[in-house]
Amino acid sequence: MYSIKAVAQATGLTVETLRAWERRYRVVVPQRDDLGRRVYRPEDVLRLRRLREATERGHPIGRLVQMDEPGLIELLHEPGAQTPPVAAPSAFVQRILEAAERYSSASCEQALTLAISLLSPARLIDDVLEPLLRELGERWHSGQFSIAQERMVSTSVRKHIGLIVETYDRTARRQSIVFATLPGERHELGLLMSAMICASHGFKVHYLGPDLPAAEIARYSREADAALVAISVILPESVPALASQLAVIRAALGPDVPVWIGGQGARGIDEATLPPGCLVIRYRAELEQRLDILPR
Repeated sequence: MYSIKAVAQATGLTVETLRAWERRYRVVVPQRDDLGRRVYRPEDVLRLRRLREATERGHPIGRLVQMDEPGLIELLHEPGAQTPPVAAPSAFVQRILEAAERYSSASCEQALTLAISLLSPARLIDDVLEPLLRELGERWHSGQFSIAQERMVSTSVRKHIGLIVETYDRTARRQSIVFATLPGERHELGLLMSAMICASHGFKVHYLGPDLPAAEIARYSREADAALVAISVILPESVPALASQLAVIRAALGPDVPVWIGGQGARGIDEATLPPGCLVIRYRAELEQRLDILPR
C-alpha cells in the first residue's frame, strides 16, 4: 500500500490533482489506514499513471474515467501514440544505491515504486533491476555494502515484483505456469522476474519459490493443471543432477506439459542431455517470443 505522497511521485500527478480527480471523477477509491490517511493499492498507481499519460496526449479525463483497464491500455498503445519521455533508467539505479548507502528503506521503496510506474516490465528488468542487482552483488562482494544493505534492497525488489505479479494475476486469462527452483537453488530473484514477464503477458502465475524437490513441483503442477513449468538454474553445481530431476517432473506431468529452464546456470546446458519436452530459455527476449506463440 502506498501513501498519497508516494503515489504523486510515482505517477507525476500533484497531490492536489489526485484529490481533485478522486473527488470529482472517483478515478480510484483509496482505502484508509489506521490513522485515517489515504493509502493506495499497486493497481491504483498503475491506473493513475495510465490516466496521466492519456491526458498528456489530449484525451479528456472525463471520458477516460469511463474506460476500464483493457480499454485504457489499448488507447495508450494505438498506432502512432507517443510515449512521454521518462527519466533515464540509470537514475533509478543510482537513487536506489544511494538509498542503500544511507540505509534508507523509505527512499529505496520510493525509487522502486517510481520505476515500476514509469517503465514496462521488460524495461524495468533490462534497465533497472538487472543492473541494480549486478551492482549490488559487486558492492557486497567487495565489502562496500554490508549484508544488511544488500538484504534491504533485494527484499524490497522481491516485495515489489510480488506486488506486480499479484496485480496482473487479478486479470489473468491465459494458462497456468508454475515457477520454482530445484533443491539447493536458493536464488529466486531471476525466477521472480520471469514470473513477472509471464504475468504481464496474461498468464496465471503459480510461484512456488526456491529449493523444492522435483516430485513436489510435479505434484503441484499436476493439481494446478499447469500448461508449463518454469525452472531457474543459477549454480553450476546444480547442472549435473538437472537431467534426472527434470525427468521426474516430465514423467509425472506427461508429454503435453513442457518444462522451460532459464537462469544464468542454464545458458551453457546442452539441450540434447535433457529429457524430451525440456527447453532452455537463455534470454528474456526469447522468453517473450516463446510466450507470444503459446496457444491462447
